[in-house]
Amino acid sequence: MDSPLFQLDETACVACGACVRDCAFRALARGDDGRPVFAHPERCMRCQHCFAICPTGAIAFDGRRAADARATKDLELPSAEAVANWLHVRRSTRQFKDEDVDRAVLDRVLTALGSVPTGCNARSLTFTCYPNRASLAQFKGAFIRAIEEHRDGTKLLPRWLAIPAIRLRKGGEDLFFRNAAGMVIISTDETNPAVTTPQEDVIAAITYFEMLAQANGLATCWCGFLRLVQKEVPELLEKAAGIRRTTPFYAMLFGKSAVRYPRTVQRDGYAKIDYR
Repeated sequence: MDSPLFQLDETACVACGACVRDCAFRALARGDDGRPVFAHPERCMRCQHCFAICPTGAIAFDGRRAADARATKDLELPSAEAVANWLHVRRSTRQFKDEDVDRAVLDRVLTALGSVPTGCNARSLTFTCYPNRASLAQFKGAFIRAIEEHRDGTKLLPRWLAIPAIRLRKGGEDLFFRNAAGMVIISTDETNPAVTTPQEDVIAAITYFEMLAQANGLATCWCGFLRLVQKEVPELLEKAAGIRRTTPFYAMLFGKSAVRYPRTVQRDGYAKIDYR
């Protein structure tokens, strides 16, 4: 049975059953002729495993055809050593060049994030990007204005936020955003019942963003202070970026590094391994 989601080219299908066996939620079943049947569309979580595993490309999913997908055979992938090297040389950069990043590079990184994993394939992530110094300056301005408005109220700001904010407002050291060229905020909708692992989805996505950004020559820094703001003074972040008190999110700064690290750090023995 075809549907707007699942279409089968019966002339190309060899009835191997690979798609049915790989369907985690049993949306597919084998018909009398051995070919897959979309028997339980309500169970489908749109993971596209059936589309990916079909050896002959007989399955189209949600309008996507096998001919338009990348073939995994001979696809260039990093070696295990290359991935390990990336992990060793990865640094959180806190000194950025005073220049914007190439928009085409940023587009390439953000577009690739459509493939990041999410719990039960909820795919409810939003990538809010401040792509250049001008847009990030607007965010900083909104953030400082929110702080100024807050200071006129009755609630006192925590010292860790008030002092750096005053310095930033006066054009001093930027301890919050490190003079980065841009910032991405990855969030998810906690009101969506399909989202089963909201914070895990966000952390996975921001990690993939860092990996892809650095692979494309960008430097990055985890912006954990915004999470502290959400916890301690959530109204500031809601005014500046529309991030609610309950919204799962994480932010990352990016730009071109103003420093170079000639060697890796030594962390041998830091990982506690407990085989059972």
